[in-house]
Amino acid sequence: MSWPRVFASVAASAIGLAFWWALTEPLPVPPVILLGVAGAILFCAGLIAGNGGALAAPVAFLFSLFLGSLIATQLHQAFRPQTAPVDEFNGLISLHFPEVVAPLAVSVLIGAVGGWVGERLVPAGRWEVPPRR
Repeated sequence: MSWPRVFASVAASAIGLAFWWALTEPLPVPPVILLGVAGAILFCAGLIAGNGGALAAPVAFLFSLFLGSLIATQLHQAFRPQTAPVDEFNGLISLHFPEVVAPLAVSVLIGAVGGWVGERLVPAGRWEVPPRR
């Protein structure tokens, strides 16, 4: 597992997903599209992370929910100051503990599959610098 790949994957995927959650939250996006795009981003998180995909995808998913909640809350309160903080996205994804476990488990699976594919495409050892003699 290459830690720089995992960190890059978490950062990129969390930011992308956070904006996806925040910008689609008030819109009537069909669940297939909402979850399909999120799944594709998590697959790419695994693809970037390689063997660390099973770790990178759920971490990115959790960070994206928290960051997306902050962004969505700020957007809502900019237009309606009395709006309560956003703690769920389109009724499908929630920040509450029991409800977040199933999507988190799915993100582990998606990240693991993406990581397996990513490691086959670009092995982690390929980027290592050989030692000097």
